[in-house]
Amino acid sequence: MAKPEFDVVVVGSGAAGGMAAHELCRAGARVLMLEAGPMLDLEKDFFHHRMVYEFPHRGLPKRERAAYCYAANAWNKASFVDERENPYTGTDFVWVRARAVGGKTLHWGLVSLRLAPNDFKGRSHDGHGVDWPVSYEEIEPYYERVERLIGISGSPDRIPNNPDSVYLPPVPLTCGEHILRRGVEAFPDRRLIMGRTATATRPHNGRPACHYCGHCDRVCDVRASFSSLGVLIPPALATRNLTIRPNSLVHTVLVDRNNRATGVAYVDRVTHRHEEARARVVVLGASTLETTRLLLNSKSAAHPNGLANSSGVLGKYFCEHIMGGSVDGIIHELAGRHGIPSDARPHGSGAYIPKFRNVTERSKEFLRGYGFEGGAGAGEFPGVAHRLAGFGAAFKREVKRMWPATVGVTGCGEVLPRADNYVELDPVRRDAWGIPVLRFHVTWRENELAMVKDMTAAAEEMFRAAKIEITRIRPGPLPPGYSIHEAGTARMGSDPRESVVNRFNQAHDVRNLFLVDGSVFCNSSEKNPTLTIMALAMRASEHIVSERKKGHL
Repeated sequence: MAKPEFDVVVVGSGAAGGMAAHELCRAGARVLMLEAGPMLDLEKDFFHHRMVYEFPHRGLPKRERAAYCYAANAWNKASFVDERENPYTGTDFVWVRARAVGGKTLHWGLVSLRLAPNDFKGRSHDGHGVDWPVSYEEIEPYYERVERLIGISGSPDRIPNNPDSVYLPPVPLTCGEHILRRGVEAFPDRRLIMGRTATATRPHNGRPACHYCGHCDRVCDVRASFSSLGVLIPPALATRNLTIRPNSLVHTVLVDRNNRATGVAYVDRVTHRHEEARARVVVLGASTLETTRLLLNSKSAAHPNGLANSSGVLGKYFCEHIMGGSVDGIIHELAGRHGIPSDARPHGSGAYIPKFRNVTERSKEFLRGYGFEGGAGAGEFPGVAHRLAGFGAAFKREVKRMWPATVGVTGCGEVLPRADNYVELDPVRRDAWGIPVLRFHVTWRENELAMVKDMTAAAEEMFRAAKIEITRIRPGPLPPGYSIHEAGTARMGSDPRESVVNRFNQAHDVRNLFLVDGSVFCNSSEKNPTLTIMALAMRASEHIVSERKKGHL
């Protein structure tokens, strides 16, 4: 057998893979990072500071790639998976995948929320699902280390269900968000705060402060907003311990007769040539569903149901966020106020209404709960235009008058982890490179539907309390996958019969195999997952370093 060339091979380069590579390289490990997409240049390959009318839109095919993704548009679609080359089957699902060095952090919304103590203890709290094998108190030091590393802007709001972070100064609320706050806080159990966002609002760790161009989804050219490509990968490369191999579609984890992972097999995205990479430790951070797809495809005589799947749990208990209760409105007292600054600000820095249902008690209608994300103000493009009547010059004047007066929110709720929400390999269909595709079995059930009904009612009553004219209600729910906050399918646990990895993200069945993305989540909570993914990846990497020093890996 060929001698391992690397200490660790990391599959994926986004929040999970990028953080693992950053920590491992800085600890002295020789790391090979395999990424399914190309390497991009922050300054040359993205369309910074250009207006929407500078792009050719007419005649473009509709929804060719990353259907429904809020971040997919004409100037970044090359980063997203082409669904014609990468099909999937089963129930209706919106699977958003980014393939480029940096992964989905190239286009994410930057929302950075810690899970709360109760989020780690779901079964103890309400009897559903399982408790995580780790507590909030154990993960809290890693939250803080990640926050100090990448920079999180926000305010210490002292909300029990939304633990505070280590903050840079917050982005201010807009005038419209202050008005919405009046309606929200007319109810004693509700708060409206500024969203907590991975944006440097002042110089931070060698990065300049945000200049409020509002083009975070085109990747920040000065690295003020966080991406793995801009913040994690450069220092890892500077150690000279990191080798990046882009355009590498990993399809199998290689395992020897002693049940040790020896590396991975992959196919070159461009040439279709098959290759192998050898390493002493394998770390999977390809994103929840891609990691699970890879493990299911790595079956063998010793692992007939997929690698690390002696429990039979792999692929099951998929959980994410259900989105619905979207309400848009117009704040008439702001109409025509053209002196109001536009909403050109970092993604994720709009209003956030934290969870206010079922925080300490079981709800009669549903378990767990939801929060709202949204914002108000004049964005880059007047999206209100298609909801206004008129034609010609008078219509244009009305669009301009109403531009700074728009406001909207969308509910984001926890989907309960269930064994019958699962993915498996399609027995027949393969992608353009010959790799079996996933088949989805994911649906909304009574708990989620009751939650969406409550979202809609709550959003309407808050808008009315703020005296905001409601112009559109989209009760939802939006399709499974729409949140892009995929989690579960390879959950962690102390019992190898009921979980895939242990409390350090280490596979029960293969000692030198680690999973560091959202696949290990036991439940999703109603909070965005990226900060927790990075904290767990940092902790797992620290464990790998420690175990290697002891000679255990």
